Amino acid sequence: MTPEMRKENTEALLAREGIPFLPSLPCVEREEDTTLRSPEEVGIRILCLFCVSGYAFESSIDTFKTYLKEHNLWTHLTPGEESFLGSVTPNRKDVINFSWRCEALFLLMWAANLFETLGLPRCETDTSQIIAKMPSADESPWPFIRSLRLRSTSEILDASDLIYRLHWATRNSNLKGEMAPGGLITGIVQEWHHAINWITKYGEEEWDDVATDT
Repeated sequence: MTPEMRKENTEALLAREGIPFLPSLPCVEREEDTTLRSPEEVGIRILCLFCVSGYAFESSIDTFKTYLKEHNLWTHLTPGEESFLGSVTPNRKDVINFSWRCEALFLLMWAANLFETLGLPRCETDTSQIIAKMPSADESPWPFIRSLRLRSTSEILDASDLIYRLHWATRNSNLKGEMAPGGLITGIVQEWHHAINWITKYGEEEWDDVATDT
């Protein structure tokens, strides 16, 4: 599928859903110009996000930090994540920001075929569904990580194009002081955009520095 066809398909979907879009927004990259993160990179990031967001919800429990250290995942944390996990009493703003990472986690799990459908970001992820798909606390995460297979580049770029345009719609409504259109949840759109841009190596940036331009 060409980028132009992908854009056209996305805009048709948005029109059906009553979500505004900006026709002049450019296309996402071509499939042949896209190099995705490796399945192992995505798997490691999934485990790190699971532990970081878990700590945000239950910062009184050291289980997540212990798990990362025992299974050689601590070194895969970003500087921001390591700082957050290293805080005994993280501040409220960080707790809120990192709890939202479960939405980025969901997007990565969808990309790794752990969830069947993506849908539109209109309701927050049921974290019990995420937990049910993760290795248990007494299991090594590495067999899970190495078993993952990513969706096709075409499927991931379909999602990238959609999320890009959804993010414009939510930012535009925010600038106008209006509710996000079509029942969209702005925080989820932001997290999805961050995650999909990381998978597609947008700007070649690492996790903490990924841009979500619209």
